[in-house]
Amino acid sequence: MQEFEIKYQVPPSRRAALEAALQRCGGTRRVRLRAAYFDTPGRELARAGLALRLRKEGRRWVQTLKAAGEDALTRFEHSVVLEAAQATVDPTRHAGTPQGDRLLALVRSAGPLAETYRTEVWRRVCRLKHRLGQVELALDVGEIRSGERRAPLCEFEVERVDGESEAVLEVAGRWMARFGLWLDIRSKAERGDRLARGLVSVPATKATALALPREATLVQAWQAVLGAALAHLLPNVCELAQDVPEAAGHRVEQVHQARVALRRLRTAMRFFRGWPGVPDKGAARDAIRAVFARLGQARDRDVVAALLAPVLTPADLSLPDAWTTAATGPDGVAEALRSTEVQRLWLQLLRWRLAGPLPGADEPFEPLATKRLRSWHRAVVAQAPDFLVLDDTARHALRKRIKRLRYAVDFAGSFYEPEAVKGYLRALAAAQECFGQFNDLAMAQARLDGIDAPWAWYARGWLAARREALLPLCQASLETLAGAPRFWKVRRKKGRG
Repeated sequence: MQEFEIKYQVPPSRRAALEAALQRCGGTRRVRLRAAYFDTPGRELARAGLALRLRKEGRRWVQTLKAAGEDALTRFEHSVVLEAAQATVDPTRHAGTPQGDRLLALVRSAGPLAETYRTEVWRRVCRLKHRLGQVELALDVGEIRSGERRAPLCEFEVERVDGESEAVLEVAGRWMARFGLWLDIRSKAERGDRLARGLVSVPATKATALALPREATLVQAWQAVLGAALAHLLPNVCELAQDVPEAAGHRVEQVHQARVALRRLRTAMRFFRGWPGVPDKGAARDAIRAVFARLGQARDRDVVAALLAPVLTPADLSLPDAWTTAATGPDGVAEALRSTEVQRLWLQLLRWRLAGPLPGADEPFEPLATKRLRSWHRAVVAQAPDFLVLDDTARHALRKRIKRLRYAVDFAGSFYEPEAVKGYLRALAAAQECFGQFNDLAMAQARLDGIDAPWAWYARGWLAARREALLPLCQASLETLAGAPRFWKVRRKKGRG
């Protein structure tokens, strides 16, 4: 009942070449797939992450229930082959499975099922033998339909038939690089639900709280932190890679959340560095830094426009068009995220997520986490007395240490008494907010440096004054953090959490 597959979008210019390559694999076949998807009037199935489909596959009918799995590539799938006379949707066919029972409960409480969208697809499919197992390759070309709305489909999937999951990633990596494909974790059901609702894009995905078991081992903690980082990162970068002008309303926050996810991932790599049971992460470190910097260019433009526009307007000044349209105009982000280098990075991160335990993986996580939290805290508060005499480079480095400390508390905070953690986090969040504002001002000043125009003169004056006002507030926030109770001295009591 578990399917494991990776899906890519296919550039229109490479579709013919990819289909020809599939035909040369041998044993290829082409089948027509016509599917109808069902939901309750209030979309309870979609809200619960379920998709109920009735599909005609060539001459046979199949009813399938799908649900999200523990990661982006794994899904629950339960299918029932039907006779032609049975080709009507019936949720009881999945009874006895965990997700089937959830489905029945939703249908009973939320009302009758009705078709909400359908897909019309021609699939070119073949199977390949790999040293680690057998995989199925499929190219789907067609469209999603909901009433008068239409959305094109051109997707390439690699699915495990038997063997190890790594076989899927290895095969997918070769085809991705050869044909310029880019990862898309959205299912057809997700895309169909959006189409039925008239949505082009959705709000940015934010990080979710992480709660580790009391006796978590090192590898359990690493896998949980990595899994949370990927669940935060991949939805945002896949949305940004669409490059749909109509989706500009969510783009600014998606860029921001993608950067936050990457920063949390980089922090995790640093936090777990040198400990046994954790894979060597050096190969991906530079690639993560490069993606982070590329997204940072777009983020900086967005911040400057949001920061200065309301300041200049009362003075009858305005930003040039190139500055005000940067947030919604083409900026190369989608192109960068679709690049082979970035797509290889996503595969590497997914490999980490699937990797088995290494030697030393059963070592307790809490003692190591406590020691590192204590060290990172000391490195931050040690600079409080001398903060006002630091240069901007040192202040920026301190800001990054504060953010790393904040994410580290998120990783390990569930080991300690919640009230103690909350008290520390209040002081830490205040310092992070103050330093974030200061960094935005310093970045804006740097971008305006050398611009000889009235609007830039006025903006530089406002930025300089605001910076000076923030300096003592930043120092005060550091002093408050230095005096905050050390939550790692109070371990969570048994029976809590």
